[in-house]
Amino acid sequence: MYKLVILSLFLIGCTETKNKTTNSPGVMKDVVIKSIEVINTGGQLGSHSRMLIDKDSTHYRLTVAANPADNSEYHKKTVPKDWKDLTAQINLAEFRSSEEGKSVQPVDGVDTQIIIISDVDTISKMNAYNNKIWKSIVEHVYDDRK
Repeated sequence: MYKLVILSLFLIGCTETKNKTTNSPGVMKDVVIKSIEVINTGGQLGSHSRMLIDKDSTHYRLTVAANPADNSEYHKKTVPKDWKDLTAQINLAEFRSSEEGKSVQPVDGVDTQIIIISDVDTISKMNAYNNKIWKSIVEHVYDDRK
């Protein structure tokens, strides 16, 4: 009987550890965001833009299929305060749980995808307009381009 109790406690302990995922607030707290990428694809001109931001640099590229002369690209150093402001607003657990929206490309719309790479994993969400963190990242990125 004593062995059965010990074995049961051991199995419960293993199960609790196993069920602790990166969505748990305690686990996500220590996760370091390595980069944030915002990709826009679609529209009547067949455009594709990609902005990759990390703590050191920001890279932006716009490709326009209908008129290659409109293509553009820039790279700049990321201001440490901007990186800190951007990453401080991101709750990875909430971002991970956001629902993706449907593609709007079939009606000449533009799909927006955000990819967050951390030291633990990669989270990608497309058209998650109902999530406040997703929207705040898009707003921050577009403010940064000005």
